[in-house]
Amino acid sequence: MAYANLETEMAGEVLVIALRWPERLNALNHQMRIDLLDCIRQAEENDEVRAIVITGDGDRAFCAGANIPELVERTPDSEMGTAATLRKELPTALERLGKPSVAAINGYCFGGGLELALGCTLRIASENATFAQPEITLGQIPGSGGTQRLYRFVGLGWAMQMILTGERIDSATARSIGLVTEVLPRENLLGRALELARTLGSRAPLAFVAGRDAVLRSTESDLLSGIDYERKLYALCTGTEDFREGLAAYAEKRAPVYKGR
Repeated sequence: MAYANLETEMAGEVLVIALRWPERLNALNHQMRIDLLDCIRQAEENDEVRAIVITGDGDRAFCAGANIPELVERTPDSEMGTAATLRKELPTALERLGKPSVAAINGYCFGGGLELALGCTLRIASENATFAQPEITLGQIPGSGGTQRLYRFVGLGWAMQMILTGERIDSATARSIGLVTEVLPRENLLGRALELARTLGSRAPLAFVAGRDAVLRSTESDLLSGIDYERKLYALCTGTEDFREGLAAYAEKRAPVYKGR
């Protein structure tokens, strides 16, 4: 896969995508979003890819957010058009992908960069990572799902504080409020992200999707409706070949070979 501001490489069965626009701290422009979406969709169709890691090139930034010059061109009319739809679609495509994704967050993770990370299955960070939804400081609000996803991980109080103040938080705070699950030295970040991605990618694909969707549904429904949804997904999983393979592998003391069926 060749893209102007993305670097991609395979690490075994894990596709590593690095955002690369160093002069803009890996900010997201329109073409980068097009390329990211294309890359993600190709990965979903590629049987050699079991999981994805997204990170930022260099030590300074995962992604500093939107490309500021593009903001000047946005109007109420443009925000009802295809470019705006693409911005909202990218985190959702990651969130609903049939394969797991891990955001390895190094340095600045602001605005659209944080919204991108919120679409990933898991988020881990380096000790130098800094997080913010700073749109309010420009007289704006997050526009790629930040107001809707952030509270799922950090709760209503912290979502209000981050979105309405625009203030930055450090990696220790991000971990304490549930925005990321682990904080590591910079030199260990990618290795741990690959380890997590390989673990997630080794699980039965249908069970992964079912479990992820059940957890996501828990934020959208009352408890009993969520339990009913979980019960139906559980029942469907019992009819899969992968479930039988998992039981057989356990009995035979070997690693399972899942086929996504």
